[in-house]
Amino acid sequence: MRANSSLSATNRESHPSQNLLIRFILGGTTLIVSISAYFSYQAARNMMLKDLRHSAFLEVQRGGAEIEEWLHVRQVEVQTLANTSTVRSLNWFVAEPYLKAEVKRIHEFFFFQIATPDGSYSNTKVGRANKNIRDRDYFQKAIAGNTNISDPFISRSTGISLIAIATPIWSNSANSSSPIGAFQGNVKVDRIAEVINSLHYGTNSYAFALNSQGQAIVHPNSALMSTIEKPAPSLLKINDRNLNAIAQQMVNKQQGIELMEIDGTKKYVAYLPLQAANWSVALVIPRENIESRLQFLDLIALIVGGLTVTMITVLWQVQAFEQAELKKSKAAADTANHAKSEFLANMSHELRTPLNGILGCAQILLRSPALPNQEQYHINIIEQCGSHLLTLINDILDLSKIEAKKLELHPVDVHLPSFLQGIVEICQIRAKQKGILFVYKPASNLPTGVHVDVKRLRQVLLNLLGNAIKFTDQGQVTFNIEVIDQPPSDQQIVKHRLRCTVEDTGIGITPAELSKIFLPFEQVGDKKRQAEGTGLGLAITRQLVQMMGSDIYVKSQIGQGSCFWFELEIPEATDWVQSAMSTTGYAYASSEKQIIGFEGSPYTILMVDDRWENRTVITNLLQPLGFNVVEASNGKESLEIAIALKPDLIITDLLMPEMDGFELIEHLRHTPEIHNVKIIVSSASVFEADKHRSLQAGGNAFLSKPVHVDELLDQLEQYLNLVWIYKQSQPDEEKAKEVTANSQSARLISPSSQVLQELVTLASKGNFNAILKWADQLEETDITFAPFANQLRQLARQFDEDLILNFLNQYVIETV
Repeated sequence: MRANSSLSATNRESHPSQNLLIRFILGGTTLIVSISAYFSYQAARNMMLKDLRHSAFLEVQRGGAEIEEWLHVRQVEVQTLANTSTVRSLNWFVAEPYLKAEVKRIHEFFFFQIATPDGSYSNTKVGRANKNIRDRDYFQKAIAGNTNISDPFISRSTGISLIAIATPIWSNSANSSSPIGAFQGNVKVDRIAEVINSLHYGTNSYAFALNSQGQAIVHPNSALMSTIEKPAPSLLKINDRNLNAIAQQMVNKQQGIELMEIDGTKKYVAYLPLQAANWSVALVIPRENIESRLQFLDLIALIVGGLTVTMITVLWQVQAFEQAELKKSKAAADTANHAKSEFLANMSHELRTPLNGILGCAQILLRSPALPNQEQYHINIIEQCGSHLLTLINDILDLSKIEAKKLELHPVDVHLPSFLQGIVEICQIRAKQKGILFVYKPASNLPTGVHVDVKRLRQVLLNLLGNAIKFTDQGQVTFNIEVIDQPPSDQQIVKHRLRCTVEDTGIGITPAELSKIFLPFEQVGDKKRQAEGTGLGLAITRQLVQMMGSDIYVKSQIGQGSCFWFELEIPEATDWVQSAMSTTGYAYASSEKQIIGFEGSPYTILMVDDRWENRTVITNLLQPLGFNVVEASNGKESLEIAIALKPDLIITDLLMPEMDGFELIEHLRHTPEIHNVKIIVSSASVFEADKHRSLQAGGNAFLSKPVHVDELLDQLEQYLNLVWIYKQSQPDEEKAKEVTANSQSARLISPSSQVLQELVTLASKGNFNAILKWADQLEETDITFAPFANQLRQLARQFDEDLILNFLNQYVIETV
């Protein structure tokens, strides 16, 4: 039984391979036979088509031969009359009766004409003429001794389109070497037109004839024929490229039959030159008139081809079914990912809306001068917790943006050494707290200014460095940045290739975990460390680096540490000084002094939002500064208020009932009385598409929720041209006394002397960002340090070195 079972398993394993081989053999044989049949069909079809084209060309030859014969007979008749003594006499009184009788006898000629060498002439229609024909080509050829047939022309004496058959008149004298005159018989074009119009090859076919200049002698299109008012246009010069080509070949005395686009459809054109005259005849035949006889052969080929396709389809239907199943699985996965991204984006929007009220009210309370220190401490906690929650939400939003292909990079000019130093200082504090060493190794040839998305690059570096510090308990973390590709100096835009390496001596990562570390919501390592994050950091970091045109690489050994690195090609920047100054200036101006009002008369601001808490935040932030704030709960209501009050500026939400923000902006811009009003769009949606759409609709600026008071005031200053009034600062001595009193009343517990000494050093250098980081770190380390950290944070935000030093020195003395 075990043997039978083993044999059955072997048969099952070999069965798919056997089926695949059989399908391959049958399919290959069918394909070879089908290819052979196809080439045989093509050969038979081409041979049959060649016969049909020749048959069509014979119709043109028939018409050409008929015209040639008719012209030859007329030419012989003209030459015969020119050799009579009556014509040779050049005496018109003698020749006129004779020639008129010949016109009646022969019937084909319109008139006969005798011309002297000076170009004067007489003919049977007008007698002696006062005009001259020495400029006519046919006359010049006849006087030169050549019999010729002219191109059709409009007769100067009759106004009728004629063809002149001209021949020289020779003297009876044997000593005469030059003609004594020219004799011609003029025929109408009617006979030529009759023959041309008789040429047919099936329905909707037609013929035409061209002269030596490419002008139509006969053509069904009257616009191409000569009239008394204007000569016929040459087909060599019209806009139809295909007709140009055919006309050129006809004028060049070529013959053949070609398939080309004429009158908007594919048609065959058979063309043939005449020998008696310098003309050509062509026959235009619809394609189906020739190829319709191939339909039976095409039908057979179609049936054979259909059978072949059916056979191959049946043979490979199993493979097609398997591919379809794979596609369904992929589509289901894509749908799930899209649904997840949509859910994350919607939840981010919903969470940011109440956070706007929490952080907004916290900012309002912090700006209140009557708030006691103890309450201010609790409000600070609310603001910090809200800010931390906002950071987590932004991580989730970044992931949803990346997966929805909506995240965009916004590079700016930046001073690279300062940018990196700021990141290093943050990480040094974290490493020092854990008791490990942080080593920074910048290359000596780093570019001074670069053009890069500062926010996203900082996010990438802090994530990698933060993880390295978090998973390292002893040893060191090394941050190495080097230039691996120095560009030539003659390039217009200089680009540097930088390699950033983060190496640690931490716990390491197992090979199984290495395959999952970049997946969203995946966390590796021990459970204690996993609790510190959301599992999105590395996933977002890698995708950001990929958006920058690179990828993150990692190698790790358990118990020895890990190494992460990536490479970026970054353009060099020259305007980083101005950019850095403007950014720094705004940061200090917004935080150095407290704004308590503005110069000039009050401004009216209309706040439009369907959520009362959002309206309350803006109203309570702006009314204490002297603004007149009017509220509206939807777009329709706000439009009526705006027309009545004509506010100086409008702050509007996007998603509202009855009339949303986009519709409101459009109505405002089309209302003459208020079409120039300044509009700030404030929304919890931070997708770039919504921002761009609101600005394209007519908004002046975009303010994301939760609203930051400094950003709001900066936009008001810009669009209302405000001059702020700041709260006057107290003298340093009074500040020191106030700080001392507050610290004593609050009974602050200070950290160790080493930490205090580090803070004093940072304050002496004016490194306020590092002091703020220390305040956060102290609060996280021990809750008893929270009042001290809160006081330190408030002083650091005032950017006053002396005030911070006075505060710290009293604790340094106490701990000595």
